[in-house]
Amino acid sequence: MTAQIFLIAPADADADSFPTRLQAILAAADVAALLLPKGTHNEAEYIALVNAVLPIAQAADCAVLLEDEPDLAKTTGADGVHITTGLSAVKAAVAALKPDMIVGAGDIGSRHFAMTVGEAGVDYLFFGTPSEASTPEDRENAEWWAETFEIPAVWSDPGAPLDTIDSIGCEFVAIGDALWSAPEGAEKAIASVIKALERTS
Repeated sequence: MTAQIFLIAPADADADSFPTRLQAILAAADVAALLLPKGTHNEAEYIALVNAVLPIAQAADCAVLLEDEPDLAKTTGADGVHITTGLSAVKAAVAALKPDMIVGAGDIGSRHFAMTVGEAGVDYLFFGTPSEASTPEDRENAEWWAETFEIPAVWSDPGAPLDTIDSIGCEFVAIGDALWSAPEGAEKAIASVIKALERTS
């Protein structure tokens, strides 16, 4: 089965220009989920971005995930959250949002932590980082999780060329900065991603 795309918005995405860029991507490819990083946004800027993106993404059956903002996810109508701030935050988000909304966990530094987070009731585990090169340990942990457990895994390897992206057995592949900064444009670059995923699945 071909891995699905887990899209990561640029850290500096804004409510004025990003929705148009996103719409072009969603017209060119099926995207399962979109993560909106907090980046350097203040609260008002982040809320504006969320509100601008939600109708576009959800109309394309793309789930919108907010970074470490369970309360905001509920009030804006987002689909869920991506938690990066530890086990207690994961448990709090699961208690507040499940079963109606998605709760995922990132910053998975070890197999022990992965199992502990998985037992907390998350919907996915995110291996690697959104923007920095993945490590051999990240890759090993992602492959181990995907082979061993039923909870879906997201694999992120920002250093990999878009035309060689490999899901390494994970259900989702995260695509971020490399797509938005592609010289040929993001809409054309996403085609390379789709071909690579089809080839390696």
